[in-house]
Amino acid sequence: MGPDDEVRIAYVARRFFGDKASKIDIANELGLSRFKVARLLDEAVETGVVSITINNPGPIDAGLSVALRERFDLRRAIVVATPSDEPDAVRDHLSPVAAELLTSLVSDYDVLGTTTGRTVQSISSHVRSLKRCDVVQLTGVADPRLENGLEAIARFTRASGGRGYSLYAPQVFADSLAADALLRHPSIRRTMNRIDDVTIALVTIGSWAPPDSQLFDNFMDDDERDGLLSRGVVGEVCSTLVDQEGRIVEWDAARAISITAKQLSAVNEVIAVGGGQRKVGAVQAVAASGLISSLVTDDRTARKLLS
Repeated sequence: MGPDDEVRIAYVARRFFGDKASKIDIANELGLSRFKVARLLDEAVETGVVSITINNPGPIDAGLSVALRERFDLRRAIVVATPSDEPDAVRDHLSPVAAELLTSLVSDYDVLGTTTGRTVQSISSHVRSLKRCDVVQLTGVADPRLENGLEAIARFTRASGGRGYSLYAPQVFADSLAADALLRHPSIRRTMNRIDDVTIALVTIGSWAPPDSQLFDNFMDDDERDGLLSRGVVGEVCSTLVDQEGRIVEWDAARAISITAKQLSAVNEVIAVGGGQRKVGAVQAVAASGLISSLVTDDRTARKLLS
């Protein structure tokens, strides 16, 4: 490349990339065709006159996100780089990204459904405002301390300015008769009747093998847990149990105060959040289940799912 070529390529590159001039304007300035200008711009990149650096958006790994979305045929996948695989660190880094995603997807007069638990609590603390929508609690509270599950619902409701529909109830009862009795209570019935109206849902993923689930810890006795594990349960979303292939494993769900698998499948947008090495199998199962449309997870989990 001679000096004249160097000058021309550098000029074209500066005008196009620096000054935002159109290819037609540059062609008129130099008495060239716009196709020749396009070739000169290609040469600028090929010869190193112009170098292009693409930065990932914040902590998000764009390459892993696209690969994971394609692998599980999801509407979207967001993979977040985390400094360690400790559960608290994973939760702390997934939560603000999940909050941003939720904020960007909620539209005026959507009906937002959400579960409870530690991750949802953390996500709710990062949500400052939402488009106006009602907020519906999708399950009873898995934490033995009932009030811990209700704080997130209150935060989302304040952020949206809509009406909140809470479930002042544990997630699972000892038997279906007790659950049925509570379901007849007016305040519980009022919330359960709104579940079919939910248009966007925020849910978390619990792991059964190895255990990392408040449902597993707090509402199943040893015999029931062992029986479900022997049938292949590896994880849960809401109160729906799934095996490693993403197939739903039936159990006595009439004991649960919860959105059903059929209702969850009918929700237009279901954002699932979960990560960490203890949840890899559960995340894979839920991603393969067809119950969710979007997934927020960490980079280590994503690599294992793709390997």
